Amino acid sequence: MSPDAPTDPMKVTDEGVPIEATEASEAVGEVEKAMEKVEEDIEEGLPTDFTIEFGDTYDWLRLTSGEWLKGEINWMRDKDIEFDSDKLDVITFSWSKVDQLHSPRINIYVFEGKIDVTGRALVTKDKVIIETADGVESYPRAELLAIVEGEPRERNFWSTRLSAGLSANAGNTNQGQLNMHWDLARRDQRTRSRIGYDGTFGYSNQEQNVNRHLGIVDVTVYYSRRLFFSPVSAQFLNDRFQNLKLRATPGAGAGVHVFDTKKVEWDLGGALGYQYIRFLSTAAGVENPQNDGFISFRTYADFDFTDDVELKIEWLTNVVYTQIRLTNHIGRANFSVEVTDIFDLEATFNFFRTERPPPRADGTVPERNDYQIIVSLALEIG
Repeated sequence: MSPDAPTDPMKVTDEGVPIEATEASEAVGEVEKAMEKVEEDIEEGLPTDFTIEFGDTYDWLRLTSGEWLKGEINWMRDKDIEFDSDKLDVITFSWSKVDQLHSPRINIYVFEGKIDVTGRALVTKDKVIIETADGVESYPRAELLAIVEGEPRERNFWSTRLSAGLSANAGNTNQGQLNMHWDLARRDQRTRSRIGYDGTFGYSNQEQNVNRHLGIVDVTVYYSRRLFFSPVSAQFLNDRFQNLKLRATPGAGAGVHVFDTKKVEWDLGGALGYQYIRFLSTAAGVENPQNDGFISFRTYADFDFTDDVELKIEWLTNVVYTQIRLTNHIGRANFSVEVTDIFDLEATFNFFRTERPPPRADGTVPERNDYQIIVSLALEIG
């Protein structure tokens, strides 16, 4: 054998084309035929005994650029899709970039009007054709809200996210700070439930100067593409340096998607609720604990600069109408860059404000505003 001969030559056709590429090309051809046939059948009218003839056993995506991706769809929701590509691994991009979808695997397709359909499907530019156990059903693509992978199984609805940041300094100044954020979410066809925790611990010259814990619980029910309800929502704040042993704000409300595009999502919402506060210490004559009512106003915006770079901004105001001086605000801005499929690098700005904090037992008054900047690494599963 010649020393220059390859030890593992690539298999090619007589024309010199790699067989792997030819097989891929043939698969795309079969998928395209299946899509074209369905579109022709739709124009003629689908008969009652119609069945979908899929071109391959894999999921295939045709992008608006004309390129095809082979693999498995993981999910589609909130105008985004996650696809496990054979060549590119797991990728997330805008659903608006998908021209066609060929999916012979069983998934749940969620539409407006509280319609959930389970089966194999083809998605064209304007139709979703689903082969179910009872026959083939067709729906407008514009009414498609989500795709949930697989048959209805509880494990497919859960996801979690954990991020942590640590800073420290030693020498002339000894100081450090640990920041943690954790979310556990459940998303099914119609609801989203979430519990979350933000914790910050800090010290300076062996004296604690930050000790804050924020817990979040909320349940959201999606009535339509625009309207959603929150039958349960609550925040629980403990902050030693804001003089708060516990501030609990359970409530219920509703919201609306102001607009939702492939680059920007914006929500507005409001709620009515009850506020319970127990202070760590209070001056003479200040009631402790205190029970009040509030009206909340919330806004949320999500900016997708690219598939890997994202900015989320959230603002919540609780107007305490029984004691306006206890009105409080929480703001958050989170900028993230995807590093790998499961790791993100994040920078977060948090803002906390109480309009007129009551004095402590020693006569001192907590500052109205607290500001926080965090740089962290986040792990997301699900």
